Amino acid sequence: MPRATLKLLLGLALAALPSGLLALDPHMDPSFVPEGCNACHKGHGLARSPMLPAPQVEVCLSCHGSDSRRAGRSEYGRTSGATTRPQAFSSVLAKPFVHRIDDRAFSRHEPGRVTCTSCHSPHRGTSSTTRAARPPGTPKRSPRNPSRLEYELCESCHGRSGRAERHSRSVGERLDPRNRSYHPVKAPSRDGAPSVAAALAGREINCTDCHGNNDRGGPRGPHGSSVKFLLVAEYVTVDGSGESDAVYALCYTCHDRESVLDSPGFPQHRLHVVDRRISCAACHDAHGSFNNRALIRFGDEEVLSEVAPSGSTGQLGFASDSPGSGSCSLTCHGHDHAGTSYGTATPSLPLREPYRGDRSPLRDR
Repeated sequence: MPRATLKLLLGLALAALPSGLLALDPHMDPSFVPEGCNACHKGHGLARSPMLPAPQVEVCLSCHGSDSRRAGRSEYGRTSGATTRPQAFSSVLAKPFVHRIDDRAFSRHEPGRVTCTSCHSPHRGTSSTTRAARPPGTPKRSPRNPSRLEYELCESCHGRSGRAERHSRSVGERLDPRNRSYHPVKAPSRDGAPSVAAALAGREINCTDCHGNNDRGGPRGPHGSSVKFLLVAEYVTVDGSGESDAVYALCYTCHDRESVLDSPGFPQHRLHVVDRRISCAACHDAHGSFNNRALIRFGDEEVLSEVAPSGSTGQLGFASDSPGSGSCSLTCHGHDHAGTSYGTATPSLPLREPYRGDRSPLRDR
């Protein structure tokens, strides 16, 4: 097809799009991108590619890279320098922990490749005004498909069958509301937590409330962070660091510090976290627990860092059916807990056997 004819067809297709879509997405707005489709697409491009002249991340960063690269795009008339200041991602992608991006991929449909359109759709989007109007504690929409939720997009890689999962249990399974406890991403928590801020009680959170840029003034989203696990704030997961607002800044974003340390639900929080310098992650899985209340990890996994089965009983588990009492069987911080109880009541739930392979309530359903 002659290039002039192709440009005409692309122009007609753009003109036929609903005006509401043009208003929502700067990529489709000629006042932002005067060159229209040709700003990104070139003829037929590379064979089997979506008409791109270079790998996708290179095309995207020609506008969303450094200030100098953006200036070059404006000089060539591909974006309107007077009205357009696309967010620059070069600095956030240079941080120590970044989301995987394949610099050779032309399309998200290439097997095993992750690129910009794995998470974003440049032809439809949500305006910054719409994003800013979302009240705290409400679900976010997927940046690739606004008719779906953010966590559904994340699960396309981090769900049970997602290509990013290499563990026996996926993040998506740990967040499943059918579990005994879970962080409220897919549904509000059944049990709740007295330490949660009043504005968030009984509400839902989103993946990017915890995972994203730790520089709140920079580009949002899980592109890169200076904090391990792509977290928006510090969360130390190894023992020995002590307790402070800085060490558990992520937790204390939603949970009141004093309520956590002096919780009647587990009276020994301060002993463990402050006095013994044990990390929250030694006992809690931040995504969810299949069999235990309060996100307790024991029994969900065969191998846990800093924790081992009880040396005297061989058991690794936690038993509690309500806040304020329970028992643990494990070896932790050099001490053997063989069914050691806490609180005033005797727990009625038996210890469960450690997780082994595919045998689990979720996989049997």
